[in-house]
Amino acid sequence: MKQSDRAKITIFHLYRKDGRALFLHPFDDPQVLLSLEQLEEVSGKYGQEPRIENLTLFRDDLYRSVDAAVRSWIQDRRFVPNLFMSAGVFLAVYFILSFGLRDPVPMVDELLIAVGATAGFYWYRIRKDRLRPQAMNMKEQVKKVIDHIQFREDSFVREVEGLLHRFESISQERLLESMMVPEETSFDPGDLEDARQLLSYLEKRFSAKVYRRQERLIDQYHTMPETGRNLSSLLSLSEVNKLDLSLFLTYRIIKKECRETV
Repeated sequence: MKQSDRAKITIFHLYRKDGRALFLHPFDDPQVLLSLEQLEEVSGKYGQEPRIENLTLFRDDLYRSVDAAVRSWIQDRRFVPNLFMSAGVFLAVYFILSFGLRDPVPMVDELLIAVGATAGFYWYRIRKDRLRPQAMNMKEQVKKVIDHIQFREDSFVREVEGLLHRFESISQERLLESMMVPEETSFDPGDLEDARQLLSYLEKRFSAKVYRRQERLIDQYHTMPETGRNLSSLLSLSEVNKLDLSLFLTYRIIKKECRETV
């Protein structure tokens, strides 16, 4: 997901019917995560008020993601300098062992020692790079934004949460039948921006090949009804792959609503 400068990001918290918390956001993309401090607004919305421990776990998960993203970012930036310096260490160690010693060790041992020295130097450089002021400052700034994210109750999220709970209350077969005949749902026009942002998160979540195949089967039914055959294929597909059908149907309804309001 590509974000422009001064964009707004909304995090959505949904409760599953069994009480599990579900946070939907774009921060699986390290570029989005590291651009947090450049955004105009980062906020959270919920239907049923989340427990404090859920918010704490979510924050800690984001902290770990920030640490990983910064490590990757600084390693990418320092890769070429570190590569050249490591190559220099390899050549220096190899030539010292080969020509600088009066009783040189066998050639294979020289290569192994040179490779080991190079690997040790490279990892030393990586560890040192992680402590560079630029990397530490980036971590601090992004985590500061995370600390200031505020969650508030929202009617649209409450409506989506209600849909999800309803779908979680029925059998897989009935869920699949519902997918064959789309439900009529209408969100408030003022919620369209939130609906589109939530849709973008869910689209990424359901971009796996197995979900795309499932959508193709559903769309085939709409143009060429073969209820029994398609239901059987979908039920088999969902059971084998343990698909999240209730959230998937919620996603399809939001997708349909967004398309119809374009």
